[in-house]
Amino acid sequence: MELYLAAHILPVTGPVVSGGGAVAARDGRIVAVGAEDEVRRELAAQGVAPATIREHDFSDSVLLPGLVNVHTHLELSWLKDEDLPGGDYVAWLRRLLELRDSRGETADAEGAARQAIETMVSRGTVAVGDVSNTLSTVGPLADSSLRGVIFHEIYRIRPEGAEQRMEEVAAQVAAADQELQRLGARDRFFIAPTPHGPHTTSPALLKALAGRAAASREPLSVHVAESRPEVELLQDGGGDLAGFYKERDFMDGDWQPPAMSPVAHLDRLGVLSPATLAVHCVHVDRQDLARLQERRCTVVTCPRSNARLGVGCAPVPTIMGAGIPVALGTDSLASVPDLDLFAEMAALRSDHSKLSAAAVIRMATLNGAKALGLEQDLGSLAPGKLARMVRVVLPSLSDDPMETVTTCPETVEPVAAAS
Repeated sequence: MELYLAAHILPVTGPVVSGGGAVAARDGRIVAVGAEDEVRRELAAQGVAPATIREHDFSDSVLLPGLVNVHTHLELSWLKDEDLPGGDYVAWLRRLLELRDSRGETADAEGAARQAIETMVSRGTVAVGDVSNTLSTVGPLADSSLRGVIFHEIYRIRPEGAEQRMEEVAAQVAAADQELQRLGARDRFFIAPTPHGPHTTSPALLKALAGRAAASREPLSVHVAESRPEVELLQDGGGDLAGFYKERDFMDGDWQPPAMSPVAHLDRLGVLSPATLAVHCVHVDRQDLARLQERRCTVVTCPRSNARLGVGCAPVPTIMGAGIPVALGTDSLASVPDLDLFAEMAALRSDHSKLSAAAVIRMATLNGAKALGLEQDLGSLAPGKLARMVRVVLPSLSDDPMETVTTCPETVEPVAAAS
């Protein structure tokens, strides 16, 4: 039996335990959470001998559930130190594709992904929604302590060849799934094909991918209304993105815009559902939010990436006010300096000062776990769940634990009970 003692416990689904709390775990799973004296009494009632209890003293810290990064692109980690422009989404995209075209998958790509995973884990992340075009992150993720979903991202705006592309996707997913099985990670990860976005994926592919996700009961992660150029492209076929697409020969002359918002376009094609993770949602209006709420989607916000690319600030309080759950992601090292969810929480509170610390912590834990279908094991501290926690050292015991957690704490340590 493991007993973790802390100044404060943040269960997420229950009130904060202050003045000395405890989490008890056996075989890697939580058996009791609460005030220290209550947990000790519960263990005694279960017949647990004090001599069999191994105690961990974190009396200078707060314990909370491990964090869930719902949206990142680990295969882009090799771009971390590249000179990518900020403040202009299309200029950033142009440079990213130039680097990818000139170097391909660099020799350092796998090593960079492994380093990114290691750093992410060291800052308390226990689960991830990794978006991958190449599925090159299967090995690094399988070798890590993480669990989650590997979203195989598909994009092709040209209308022809959708059926053939789906056949290719099925073969790629099957091969990656076999690799997960070989590496002994099939119980922690699965592969879910997903469209990049309504501005990069043809209607035929969007429908096919949504249908596959529904049949497989798997989540679908799609970039939605991230930038103004995306909205302009879909509304009237104009804007900077349209010019860039013609420059890259991404679409033919017969392409016509749907003449509606990105959210409306996805809804018309049947893409929106309770399994849909609508990533970014910076440029959304009331009608868009009504659609997302009606379809019971989850919005995933990446505040630091939005700021770096100059696309705007997602209206998170308005989204929440519409009854839509919000989860948190970092996006990739091509647009943020690190994959630290504590930094994302701090950025979100800086963007929206009226957001409560409790709401932001929930986004980074339980809402993320629910979005990836992991809430049975992760997202809160409760009996039966995995004892995958994160310890945040308080600069002073008088500090508010929730404020400390959501203002990018300096000293953080992952905590996992032995299974």
